[in-house]
Amino acid sequence: MCNIWKNDMESSMTPEALRQGLRNDLFGKIRSVGINGGEPTLRDDIDKVVEVLFEELPNLKSISLITNAISHNQVIEAISKVGYITAKHNANLTVMVSLDGVGKVHDRVRGTKGNFVSSERVIDFLQSTEIPLTSAVGCTIIKENVFNIAELLEYCIEKNIYIKYRLGIPHQRLYTENQVKPYNLTNEERYHVGEFLQGLQMYYEKNEGQRFFYRTLFDQIILNSPRQAGCDWQHRGVTISSKGELSYCAVESPNLGNINEIDCGKVYFENEKKILQNILSARCPTCKHDYVGLPPKSIYLKNLAIKATRKFGVDLPKIVKAVRGVPSISRALSKRRFDKRISRLRLIQKDCLSTKGPKPTSKEKPERILICGWYGTETLGDKAILGGILEAMASSLSEMETCLASLNPYVSEITKQQMPELNRVKILSVEEAIRSIPEQDLIIFGGGPIMAINETADMQIIFETAKCKGVRTLIAGSGVGPLGDNWHNDSIKNILENATSRIYRDQKSLESARKLGIDISSDIVAEDPAFTWLHLKKDQVSDEGSKRAGQKILLLGLRDFPSHQYAKHLSSAQKKETQLNFEQSVLNSLSALTDKHPELIILPMPMCTNHFGGDDRWFYRKLFRHKKSLLSRIDPVLLGRELSPEEYVSYYNSADLALTMRFHSLVFTLSLGIPSVALDYTFGKGKVHSLAAKYNVPYMDLSTLTEGFIFDELDKILIQDRKETSSIKPDFSRQIQQFIVNEY
Repeated sequence: MCNIWKNDMESSMTPEALRQGLRNDLFGKIRSVGINGGEPTLRDDIDKVVEVLFEELPNLKSISLITNAISHNQVIEAISKVGYITAKHNANLTVMVSLDGVGKVHDRVRGTKGNFVSSERVIDFLQSTEIPLTSAVGCTIIKENVFNIAELLEYCIEKNIYIKYRLGIPHQRLYTENQVKPYNLTNEERYHVGEFLQGLQMYYEKNEGQRFFYRTLFDQIILNSPRQAGCDWQHRGVTISSKGELSYCAVESPNLGNINEIDCGKVYFENEKKILQNILSARCPTCKHDYVGLPPKSIYLKNLAIKATRKFGVDLPKIVKAVRGVPSISRALSKRRFDKRISRLRLIQKDCLSTKGPKPTSKEKPERILICGWYGTETLGDKAILGGILEAMASSLSEMETCLASLNPYVSEITKQQMPELNRVKILSVEEAIRSIPEQDLIIFGGGPIMAINETADMQIIFETAKCKGVRTLIAGSGVGPLGDNWHNDSIKNILENATSRIYRDQKSLESARKLGIDISSDIVAEDPAFTWLHLKKDQVSDEGSKRAGQKILLLGLRDFPSHQYAKHLSSAQKKETQLNFEQSVLNSLSALTDKHPELIILPMPMCTNHFGGDDRWFYRKLFRHKKSLLSRIDPVLLGRELSPEEYVSYYNSADLALTMRFHSLVFTLSLGIPSVALDYTFGKGKVHSLAAKYNVPYMDLSTLTEGFIFDELDKILIQDRKETSSIKPDFSRQIQQFIVNEY
């Protein structure tokens, strides 16, 4: 894991040498000391080292010890000694066990067979000992364990021990400053880590300082932003190596000299401008180490206010959340964000509209197409939509150059990497897309619902600009709704009005457009473009082949209940009650089904694997957490690394039946001929209800959901023991071809 073992242990500083070195004014106000390695418990005199710290540092109140627990008996003995000393001095002791995976994963990362078992024994000791201490787990993320970090989180939650994640980086003190391979993550690996960090701060981490660190680390590894997290070593931290070498921080600082051979205070401050300031300006902005400290001023003041109000029994974040939850205030804040967003984009639009110059009209050129929509937040369904649109357009045009407008280009770049269909597609930010409109021949809103969210502002500006520039526009197999507040509905109407042609994915969307005042006399209803892509892939992709003889696979296409979008008519208490009933009904029915059908394996399918749409992997892990009887029947293979759309299709093909909730999970099962049951979170008013009713899929909305309905309908399918074949023949490509004929 590190190369500190190559260090000459015989040259390590003795406790008495440490005592002499600490007798310098530089160390006079130290309140906390971290002892780590390598492995600090390898020192037989670790207790003497700690005793010296307390004797020489009068303000010392806290000791933190990091151990790799490689030899549990030795580690437990050392912790016991240190714990006795910290208790004697009325100080706090925190012990962090380095754990980088579950079972063989950790042993592989650490290069030591049996290290995980040893670590478990140390964790069990820490949780059962009467020694006053706080225990935690620390995970270092490198290439070897990057796709196993969620599994480790579930392990720690089950063990009821806090875990903190850090990114592995080259490190001076660990003698890994010249190592590259373990830390050189691919784009896919960085994306996986970034989305996991988002999940940590949304669903797990409670400490605001640590949540802020995760947010800024995400910005660093995904957006290449400079470091914003605070660091004590920038202004109030110092490092002493096992040899007694003084340095500023352990990651980047050179050796300033031995603490017994120099005046530490003098050397520290004399080199502050020459060395420390250089580190601050040249190294800190790109440093991803998990050091923390004072955050930026705005965050610091916010945290200070929270801390101050809590002294008076006031939970400020809870009050702010409650105030923002008041419908009138929530709408006002949303309107403000929408106006701010559209105002910013209008500045880009203004520049675009002022651009002059004729567009080439040669018939020999390829058609230039810009596809927009909710890309950059795409689910598996959105990827299938995009594949369907590209397939339909390619079958109608001899040659085309395609750009994709993305709300978050880093997400769409991963999608491009996963789908061969996107090899020649250029990913643009929304701003870049607006500027490119004069050079386009066709703008497509590419499937999905045109709905009441603030990002509708982006699509409005794109379609307004296209109309002003005389560029044709097409609504391609989209839904309309859910509708919302007036400004959102006006924006949706604006998009529809500015479209040259409109193809809806269902009759209900066409009716929603009519209610908005759109002339629908020439509009068309086809179906969701994902059907087109899935129809193409159905026979191209085989079963995953993970199913054993005699097994049956129940695929789950569930999601967290999106009450903020689809249950605005419910009170907070009603939303909570609906959520609880939904989850309990699912769990109880699945327990009953697995009891009755011992051959049944449950396969949770994540349709969304980014935080923008609510990462389904986090929902599934929470849903089944602590449900031991069900966990043995669940195949978690899809809850780690994100796969390509074709790989997910192969897992769909292996399923015998499905319980769906996400709209496109139902689209997938219908296209692939998998008998299914649907849970309608749109309360009979939206896309899930319409699709299920159209194709006679048993469904029930969440307001009336019972476990008996789920059990009975799935049990019927299992008893029938048959797999349906799809009779759906997509019409979307034909409608696109007709559009091309009419327009070209």
